[in-house]
Amino acid sequence: TTEIYTLSLHDALPICRLLEIVEKAFDKAKPLFSLAIYYPLASYCGPDKSIDPFDKNRQKQLVRLIRTQFLKRFESSAHAFQCSCIQLLLKLLSFAKKHAVSTADLRHIEKREARNDDVITFTMEHVRRWQPATEEEADEDLVTPEMLENVEELSRDEYDVDAILRETFDDMDQIVDFLKELKKFKPRNDSKLQALIKLLKEDPVLSKHKVIIFTEFADTAHYLRDELREAGITGVDEVDSSTKRDRGDIIRQFAPYYNDSSSAELAAE
Repeated sequence: TTEIYTLSLHDALPICRLLEIVEKAFDKAKPLFSLAIYYPLASYCGPDKSIDPFDKNRQKQLVRLIRTQFLKRFESSAHAFQCSCIQLLLKLLSFAKKHAVSTADLRHIEKREARNDDVITFTMEHVRRWQPATEEEADEDLVTPEMLENVEELSRDEYDVDAILRETFDDMDQIVDFLKELKKFKPRNDSKLQALIKLLKEDPVLSKHKVIIFTEFADTAHYLRDELREAGITGVDEVDSSTKRDRGDIIRQFAPYYNDSSSAELAAE
């Protein structure tokens, strides 16, 4: 018998709103993000007529890939989707600040930051939690000098930078809409997480045995690790591509009997 975990109407509302806003974004005539910063050749207006069509098509395909990746991360977890939104917001804001030379554009950015101060604060809190900074970096602005330095500056003689900026501002507005909804989204609203916790605590088989949980994205793995521990589930470990520990040791810890070791030996290490 399959037991379906249900949420109260209050808990389900943030999920419904988040799904609705993502669905509307993809239903637009020009779906989701324009991502003009990744497709500058679409706004090329310089004298060079020999630009390789392959390069232009590669940029176009990159935009499609990023859009698809956003959907896949949304499917994986709200946290993974949130991480992607924040990363893209930082890149867009860095590009805008690097290329905003007119007084109008600079004021445009300042007004957006002031109007979305809650989202900026939320973003900074996220960055500090998941990308801990040194004491010297702790009070830096959301967009650091290093981030600006990493932005390749486009020549206004070769590209319609103003058009790219307009597209960038539109993309930023879309991400802000996502982040405002994600800001309200709490682990208790996460039906998949709550169902997993219920299974691990109450299922007569799973609650008594070791369990491996696979996920495509490290951000989702980090999120699950923290939330399972927070829920009181002990012995939780997490392994991803950035893990520096010896993989053999990790495997032996999970299955010592099948890897010629014992719990006593592992405890002594």
